[in-house]
Amino acid sequence: MKVEIICTGDEVLSGKIINSNFAHMSGKLEEAGLNVIWGTTVGDNKEDLLKSFHLASERADAVIVNGGLGPTVDDLSQEVAAIASGNKLELRQEWLEIMEKFFIKRGRVMTENNKKQAMLPKTSELINNPIGTACGFAVNIKKARFFFTPGVPRELFLMLQDEIIPRLLELSGENIVTKLKTFHSYGIGESRADTLLKNVVDLSPDKIVKLGFQAHFPQLETKLSIRAGSLSEIEKNLKPVENKVRETLGNYIFAEDKNTLEGSIFELLKKNNKTISICEYLTWGNISKRISTIDKKGDHLKFSVSSNNLDALADKLKLSKNKLSIELNEEITSKVRELYMTDLSLSVMINYQEENEADTYITMSSANDMKSRVGKFIGDEHRITLGSVEMALDCVRRYFANLPFDEKSDFER
Repeated sequence: MKVEIICTGDEVLSGKIINSNFAHMSGKLEEAGLNVIWGTTVGDNKEDLLKSFHLASERADAVIVNGGLGPTVDDLSQEVAAIASGNKLELRQEWLEIMEKFFIKRGRVMTENNKKQAMLPKTSELINNPIGTACGFAVNIKKARFFFTPGVPRELFLMLQDEIIPRLLELSGENIVTKLKTFHSYGIGESRADTLLKNVVDLSPDKIVKLGFQAHFPQLETKLSIRAGSLSEIEKNLKPVENKVRETLGNYIFAEDKNTLEGSIFELLKKNNKTISICEYLTWGNISKRISTIDKKGDHLKFSVSSNNLDALADKLKLSKNKLSIELNEEITSKVRELYMTDLSLSVMINYQEENEADTYITMSSANDMKSRVGKFIGDEHRITLGSVEMALDCVRRYFANLPFDEKSDFER
């Protein structure tokens, strides 16, 4: 089945808004075994939208239209869909009532123009939106089935998963099962991972596993996708390949599938019943921030301090010196652990050298031992900070897993 995605809106076409909705939709459809063949972006112009609908209806079997379902004059999707499908717009009383309850529940008054969101092409199928006022709908235009979705990301994501993808799979008529296996890693670049895993898919008995990569510095996603007729067929073909990926990437893998690096660290702290305190210098507090998004009650991350002022940090912790060095970082780690009475402590300090170069000091300590390393980064401030934060978090994981604390990363100079 050929699928096309049409994203609408002047703000998307002009680049004022990054079109992340397309990336999300295309990725989710691929995971479900549905291939997107075309992607189109159209502004808020009735004539242009109509042309794009007609073109898509001639070359695709299914089309997802994103955006243009709001209450304002530049929201044109319902009107153009009605013209393209040869329908008139009609008021859907059932959705109007849902909208009215939506506003009453929030103590707001529904304005007259909101009724526009309940106006749909006469023969269309209403698609529920449980968290917004813009319902989706589906309608046939020529040979293609069109699915219209709201532009608000969280509304789109829920509708896509719960309503659109099941309809597309039913429409495709294919009796297939799909699976996506993802490995998240830090420290290895895409080109090296690709070289190491060059022939890994040959381990699939039926040669139906696809290997792919998605790099978003400083992490790398290694993806194995498979489509088969049954779960047992997937298991038979996927297992040997994923075992080899796990073996080959080894120490670099910090999580799989939906888990994250900070999620892995939280589970390790929980499993070992340990508390930790963190001190950060020039990292914008991102290490503590990422852990605290998982450890919401502070059961394990007890205290954190972040500063861009070394003198203030030295005064607060009563340090013996205030010159950046690995020795100073080790002193800070001990001070913080003792001051806040935690089992473990982590200190991370970025020491900028020449332009676009920095040494990052990372130390982790307990009452019985201390491990340190220096990460050597190159790039602008944003890249150096991202790399430093990721390396520090990965060091916490390595500490618990008894992996080499100072293993060189592909991202270091």
